[in-house]
This record gives sequence, C-alpha cells and structure tokens, in this order.
Amino acid sequence: MQREFLGDSYDAVKRLWGDALLSWAPVYAEPIFIPADLRVDFTRMTRIPMLGKDRPAAYSVLNDPDTGIFTPDKAQQRISRSHTSLERIRGQLAETAVRCAITFDQSNHRKAGRSPRDQRNAKMSWLGERSIRAFYYVSHAPFLFACAAEHTLEEVMVILERAGVPRSRMERCK
Repeated sequence: MQREFLGDSYDAVKRLWGDALLSWAPVYAEPIFIPADLRVDFTRMTRIPMLGKDRPAAYSVLNDPDTGIFTPDKAQQRISRSHTSLERIRGQLAETAVRCAITFDQSNHRKAGRSPRDQRNAKMSWLGERSIRAFYYVSHAPFLFACAAEHTLEEVMVILERAGVPRSRMERCK
C-alpha cells in the first residue's frame, strides 16, 4: 500500500469484502503490507482494521501486497510489501480461527510464458494440492480467496453473491 494509491477503486473493493464478510468472519488487514503511517487512513477508507494480537474467535485476513502473489515456482522469494507467497497464505489458514484469506493479486508475470488465467490456475492448483480451496474474484482489481475447506469457500461465494457480486466474476481452477 502506497499513499498515492489510498482511496482508489481497489480500496472500494476491499471495503466491499469487509462489509460483506463482517457478520460471518470480519476482515482484518495483515499489517506487514500496510506502512505504519497509512494504517489509520487505510482503516478509515476500507473499514478494515489491522490484525493485532487480540483476535476474534473467527475472522478473515486481508493480504494487501502492492503487486500480489508469487507464482508457485517463485515460492521461495522473500515476502515484502510488494509480494506474498502461497506458503504464507497456507500458513494463515492453518490457524483455526482464520476462515478466509483474501489476497490482492495483480501479479501477472509476462516472462512466465503463461496467460494471466493460467497463472491464476497454477496458484489455485498449488493450493488445491495442499487441501486449500480457492477462487479468484476477476476484475481490474483481482483477489484470491482461499479457505481451508470447500464448504467454507462456498459460504464465502454465497455471501459475496448476496452482496451483488456476480458468480461469473468468481473463477475456480479449471
């Protein structure tokens, strides 16, 4: 998150996730992706508080790297404000209180020789091989939604659909 992008349409989408999931498993932002001097403004804009030590019994995590998720072949890359890894998402979902991990992912590697959809499928497949269920919200602001169980992922999809998100925007692995 960079100050120059605070308040853009991507933040409005994040606010939708926070509002839609509030009564099911409230969304908390992973603070490593939000600079300390932006956290108050980020929360004001998105209504998503920072994840702290005191955590509710059930919650969702928002990972908001500047760019997105490393492809599976780059899984060993260092986590930074610009990128996260599939392994980190998997680790978040290992916590029983975490119902859903939502991750901004606009990283499409042109050097990879694969289309953006093939890259999304590779990420979802990697998670699926490790018993993590996932779908992408596909738009100008793409997000990966991941859950530890299929029924939980389906609950998220139904909640988002009730909030007005068309199912056609929710892409599962082919």
